[in-house]
Amino acid sequence: MKSYIIIFTFLFFYLEGFSQSYSVHYPAKKSYRNPDKLKTIQKEKVPKIIPFQFDKSDLTASVFGYLPSDQYPNEKNYLRYDLLTHIVCIDFAADSLGNISNPTYWPWTDVINKAHQNGVKVILCATNFVASQMHYLLDSDSAKQNLFSNLKDKVIMYSLDGVNIDFERFYPTDSGDKLNGLMAELTAYLHTEIPGCEVSFAGPHFNWGGNWKFGDLANACDYIFIMGYAYAGISSQFTGSNAPLSGGMSNVTNTITQQYGDVLQSNPEKLILGVPYYGNKWITRTQDPHAAVVSFVKTQPYSVSIIESQNYGLLWENIEGSPWYRWQVNDTTWYQVWFDNDSSLGLKYDLAKNYNLKGVGMWALGYDGSRAELWNAIKEHFMATSVNNSITIAPAFELSQNYPNPFNPTTTIKFSLSQPCLTTLKIYDIVGKEIVTLVNEEKSTGAYIVEYDASRLSSGIYFYQLQAGDFTETKKMILMR
Repeated sequence: MKSYIIIFTFLFFYLEGFSQSYSVHYPAKKSYRNPDKLKTIQKEKVPKIIPFQFDKSDLTASVFGYLPSDQYPNEKNYLRYDLLTHIVCIDFAADSLGNISNPTYWPWTDVINKAHQNGVKVILCATNFVASQMHYLLDSDSAKQNLFSNLKDKVIMYSLDGVNIDFERFYPTDSGDKLNGLMAELTAYLHTEIPGCEVSFAGPHFNWGGNWKFGDLANACDYIFIMGYAYAGISSQFTGSNAPLSGGMSNVTNTITQQYGDVLQSNPEKLILGVPYYGNKWITRTQDPHAAVVSFVKTQPYSVSIIESQNYGLLWENIEGSPWYRWQVNDTTWYQVWFDNDSSLGLKYDLAKNYNLKGVGMWALGYDGSRAELWNAIKEHFMATSVNNSITIAPAFELSQNYPNPFNPTTTIKFSLSQPCLTTLKIYDIVGKEIVTLVNEEKSTGAYIVEYDASRLSSGIYFYQLQAGDFTETKKMILMR
């Protein structure tokens, strides 16, 4: 009898954990749904909500940000509504019967109204992270219909603009046809009941268990938010980027081109690339990048990491395109923190633009606090500019920020010309001495990319300057050995 109990226990935990590991959304949920930590509004009231007013025309792509309820009370004051197209309210927890509970502090009437007044859609995010509950839900027609009805009622009651499904940690056989069937039914239902309602899914960055059918999933809903983070984390054996652009066995480029390759070929406009506004902290025995992990300490928001990196010295991993920093505790103990900043996020934004994706998004809004640089990166990459009261995608002449930045020892410089002209591109040191001339010739109208190898230079701050006709612009870059 004891042997049967052992076998049953093994099978249960095997099925619960086989097909997909948790994303960072799950541990965050456990924190912000702690009733002892945050005050919960118990009685649901119908608020006075302003409906969505207009579609934005000054952003060239969707910018889709998750706002967790623990960030809502304070960080809502720092939201840049001019640089967002969607705010995703998380989490409306769904159970196996299709019942839905509200996030802490709900309803967020002030955020909804301000978003709608600024052309930002507000999305309800329904979550579930328990494989057995989702298995029951997927197999029960009555539970599914209850879920659909409850989602419809929430969207109508609060004048919301769509639904995002964040279901994670499926049994192996549930993440393929069964899930896609649920999403197709939900999409058809909400499109019929609420015309214009957007339906999306938060998809993993890797085909865990090999049973996901991302092409069919994209066809079953309006678009997929790719959780392009947590490539490294609590279970990592070695330190590394939370969202590596390239390198290793799994990275953001591979996720887009291989894992979601079918969608990329047929419907790239159905993909949103999610990026992290948080990093990971580990204890290691050595100072080396990709050192063996002694223990995982925690995830921490960008607002903390950027300040610490200024104290301890920012480093750059060129292959993964990621900043990191370290400090020593004693002879055998180091801390390492790997995170994303405006430079590394800019590389991912370029990737999304190059593959014509629907847009980008972040986990999570509020993790940058009151800082401006991550918003500025979005503005630089996705804000259209106004010329004579009309909208154009790019300025007449443009010099882009080099990437990566900081770099070691190579970097890429992009510029664009609106008309033929004599063009020079030069590198200067911090005192203004010319180091090298990269371009000095007549150039025709178009966009250009210049690769620069600074192998012979020492670490430090340098400047690059573009002169094209009457246009002159200079930008700073950092060589970090």
